Amino acid sequence: MSKKSIPNTPAWNRRIINGIFVLLPLLILLSSCRSQEPAELSETDQYRQAVSDFYVSLGAAQTDEARFAFNKMNDVAQAFPEEAAAWANLGVMAMRQGNYDLAVDRLERARTILPEHPDILYLSSIVQSMRGDTESSISYLREGIGSDPAHLRMQFALAQELEREDDRTHASEISSIYEGLILLEPENQAVLLEATRFAAKTGDFETAERFLNLLRGLSERWDEENREQFSLVEEVFEEGSFTELTLELSFLRNTLQSVNSFRNDLLLVELPPTDLGFLIPEFLVLPLPEVTVAAPDLEITFPQLPLDIAEDRASWLRGVTLLEDSPPFPISVTDGKVVINERTQLVFPGDTDRPLPPSAGTEIDYNYDFQNDLAFAGTDGFRLYATGEDLTFTDVTSQLGLGSSVIQGNYYGVWAFDIEMDGDLDLLLAPVDGPPLVLRNNGDGTFTDVRPFRGIENVRDFLWADLDGDGAPDATMLTSAGEVITFKNFRGGDFSDGLKLTDQTVAFAAADQNADGRFEIITASGSGSIHSHFISAFSGEWTNHTLYQNGQGLSDYENAQLFVADLDNNGALDLILSTPEHSTLWLGDEKRNLIRYEHELPGGIVNIFDVDGNDRLDLLRVSQDLEPIQLKNEGTKNYFARLIRARASGELGDQRINSFGIGGEMEVRSGLLYQKQIISSPIVHFGLGEYEEAEMLRIIWPNGSVQTEFAELGMGATIFNEQILKGSCPWLFTNDGEEIHFITDALWRSPLGLRINAQETAGVIQTFDRVRIPGNRLQPVDGVYDVRITAELWETHFFDFVELIAVDHPEGTEVFVDERFVFPGPDLSTRIMKTPVPVKSVEDQWGNDLTEIVSEQNSRYIAPFEKTAYQGLVEEHSVIITLNDQEQSVPEYLVMHGWLRPTDSSINLALSQGSFNPPSFMTVEVSDGEGGWIILNDNFGWPAGKLKTVLLELDNAFPHRNDRKVRLTTSAEIYWDSILQARQAENDLFTELALEPVKMDLRYRGFSEWSRADSISPKLPDYHYISSTAQRWRDLEGFHTRFGDVSELLREIDDRYVIMNAGDEMVLHFEALPDPAEGYTRSFIFVSDGWVKDGDYNTEASATVLPLPYHGMADYDYSRGGSLQNDPVFQRHRDDWIEYHTRYITSHVFRNALLFESP
Repeated sequence: MSKKSIPNTPAWNRRIINGIFVLLPLLILLSSCRSQEPAELSETDQYRQAVSDFYVSLGAAQTDEARFAFNKMNDVAQAFPEEAAAWANLGVMAMRQGNYDLAVDRLERARTILPEHPDILYLSSIVQSMRGDTESSISYLREGIGSDPAHLRMQFALAQELEREDDRTHASEISSIYEGLILLEPENQAVLLEATRFAAKTGDFETAERFLNLLRGLSERWDEENREQFSLVEEVFEEGSFTELTLELSFLRNTLQSVNSFRNDLLLVELPPTDLGFLIPEFLVLPLPEVTVAAPDLEITFPQLPLDIAEDRASWLRGVTLLEDSPPFPISVTDGKVVINERTQLVFPGDTDRPLPPSAGTEIDYNYDFQNDLAFAGTDGFRLYATGEDLTFTDVTSQLGLGSSVIQGNYYGVWAFDIEMDGDLDLLLAPVDGPPLVLRNNGDGTFTDVRPFRGIENVRDFLWADLDGDGAPDATMLTSAGEVITFKNFRGGDFSDGLKLTDQTVAFAAADQNADGRFEIITASGSGSIHSHFISAFSGEWTNHTLYQNGQGLSDYENAQLFVADLDNNGALDLILSTPEHSTLWLGDEKRNLIRYEHELPGGIVNIFDVDGNDRLDLLRVSQDLEPIQLKNEGTKNYFARLIRARASGELGDQRINSFGIGGEMEVRSGLLYQKQIISSPIVHFGLGEYEEAEMLRIIWPNGSVQTEFAELGMGATIFNEQILKGSCPWLFTNDGEEIHFITDALWRSPLGLRINAQETAGVIQTFDRVRIPGNRLQPVDGVYDVRITAELWETHFFDFVELIAVDHPEGTEVFVDERFVFPGPDLSTRIMKTPVPVKSVEDQWGNDLTEIVSEQNSRYIAPFEKTAYQGLVEEHSVIITLNDQEQSVPEYLVMHGWLRPTDSSINLALSQGSFNPPSFMTVEVSDGEGGWIILNDNFGWPAGKLKTVLLELDNAFPHRNDRKVRLTTSAEIYWDSILQARQAENDLFTELALEPVKMDLRYRGFSEWSRADSISPKLPDYHYISSTAQRWRDLEGFHTRFGDVSELLREIDDRYVIMNAGDEMVLHFEALPDPAEGYTRSFIFVSDGWVKDGDYNTEASATVLPLPYHGMADYDYSRGGSLQNDPVFQRHRDDWIEYHTRYITSHVFRNALLFESP
């Protein structure tokens, strides 16, 4: 709701209450608390609980906890039935589940309370539009505009609804709406383009010319290609061809969606394309809660105390977390040694006769044992000490595979980060003189030195934070000359040339200081001023503003430090600028403005951490005479705080993220208080002010996966990363007349840009795909076979062709497709067999009998292997299968059903850097009759995803008739459900018929709820419950296909395809056939052709939909900076970007999920 359109004022509230009391049904529902004055009401426990429930619900609605979100909002509605926002939001939640009747009912309740509220009327219109009731939708929009004529989105939506209903009848009204919108927003590019297009469509030359002239003045904001398109529009206009002009304007409007300023204009008048309606983010009747950030503690003090460490002198101090179950504690460097405690001292590689920079040492779990090791860099070189469980240390520097020139360099500092987001931590080493180098972790206990950062020398500080919101942290460095230089992360360990943001900087930090969900670089200049540098959400360009000016001038470029932390726990970030002589503190106030602390603090602050475990961050300093001192944080306001640990899920079968999520992001929400921080250490500290708990936490892990926790649902102090697949291809569902079943995934063999090692990506071996649908899973419904394809993971799908084939075959037989992934691709033709039967026996390599488990397909799985550290890679293992005696001399098969947990691009990259072999295809051996084995196929592949059937033909495979054993050996993580044998039947016994499609529609659905029975079962979707409709992933940016009929794109294999985004669904109906002939039964084959590209940070071109795939391409070529207009697929099928691919997707909603933006 726009606060300026409907203010929450006492006058407005009285008007609301008067309306309510007229309505007898609601009189009974009014809470007794409603009669209280707002000030009294806001002090009640019931009201405070409602505030908590309301905002927790809003947050949960942005995650996969739709049920929890609904329940919390319903609690608000039951506690305060007069709160219209709760009823309206319940209506939106019902709409997102596809329950339109409930949505209408809940919105009617909201309208009864506030009949003229524009946002409630707008939501009512959206529901009716989704139901196909255009007349009612238009009626609600007109009512809403009558209440708030300045409501831009309703005005824009009304124009579009009227045009859809009858553009000729409503032409005059539509034109008037656009004229009114231009008066309200005269420079809104989206409105001007739509107004121009409609004027051209209706042949209004003068109006079109007037709007074109206005657009010409705004076109300077556009890139060259869009300016060229605008020139073409003007040429067509001069020629007087209004039909062609309308098309070219539509094309211009679509391509402009890639321009930041245009997208911002569009968001003013239209909901994001990933949103199904919107939630009202504040109370409309109840008093608005006022507390966001608590008042700063201006009386906070920092008395100096001796620091409890083993030595009374120190040139370096740091609070470290070495053992994950132990609290952090301080360690020091003095007299050439690293002092852990009284018993343990290590060699420091360099001079220690003066204070060292904080970057002289860092924590890094380099070997993934969930114990932080210690890296040090000094004038005499580099050292890495591995930490043991008993807090002993081993110098492993000589075992790292590094040359002596690296080990013995003269260094200023060392920092830990994950340069490729591949699950292991790397190190940046900064020489005193010269360019920085990266020690890339190979994952096997060794490192390789690389130099990815070009054109920079003499680095003195380093930041690792995502500055442009694309998910990949960018590298920013401070040089000895005071220059701040940032390197955009192109992913895969590749970075841009450096961009200088500013100079004359003495210290810097990265933080979301203003809580807008974006990290900025905060710098302290030599003049003592504090500045913020950030990428503008409007222009996409770097900009800056001053946070504090006229500070005390600084001259010591090398020894100043800037820290950002919430020292008083009020919920706003504070800043400390420290030089060797003195330190200055600025406290964040209720509006997150900086207030200078009136007392000057002593200099030499080198570290911030909670020394005594009381949730208050203390300061560690090293005086100029090398005295270690604690500045104890003592405040007068006992605000709350939360310390959160992030952790990968385990040592085995994972390693998708580094041990403690370093480089990831945490966001917390408590009521109106929102905060975001970088995970730069194992423990992340959030001040909460008056809020007792962090009610909601969202973690974006370094590999891009997202996890949300809620205090009410049992959020612990340590958050373990959930092991979910980010990518696994589109999912196939079918309707049996009673429920909709998950069948399997499709297009598994055609990944785009999937990295197989550091240098290569996997080629596309087979875009054509066929999978079997059991006959009992697909039955006619109202004369059609109902098939659904959903996109639910971090992927974009390109569907070029789909087809459904009915296969009629005799009872007592089954038909199969070899659903295997292998190079070259398998034969996908239909095979007919007698009903499969259990084999004689199945054993693992240790002799365990697995026969009973795999004797039928019943979702019970075997896992006959030991895991390695990596997902998808297990220890090489074998399964030995003994077949029954052969009854007839006919070809026979092993029919094996199961699923594969795959690696991904990042894991493949990590494996290739070390001494690890990637997962191996199955090797098939048969017994030789003499106790040995003969290789039948050493490149047999593996199941192509989830719930797939693999066929192994065994015709004449055994040298000896009475020794019929098969051994399958692999290091892939394959779980078998059934291993059966079957005899081939005659091929002329079955018939195949391609069915006539009667409906092929693309729509937005959201995300199914996922679950799995146990740790060895696949996580499967439940179609009948939508866990979320919010943008779940940081989607690939670019043009996707608009919703509606897409049959033309799916008719043939021609590189004209449907481009699906996560949350989309294709609904496919095929004409049903009469029942099969007597004695026959029916199965189905689903046929598709296309590609899949996932968003993994190490997949080639994973941030964007471009480049577009096409049949016959030798490789998935990607040149950075390529544009849509230069893409060969676009050039061949340009009209598809006017008619079909008009939905431009960005990650805007994902990035701002917890900000609760007003509609």
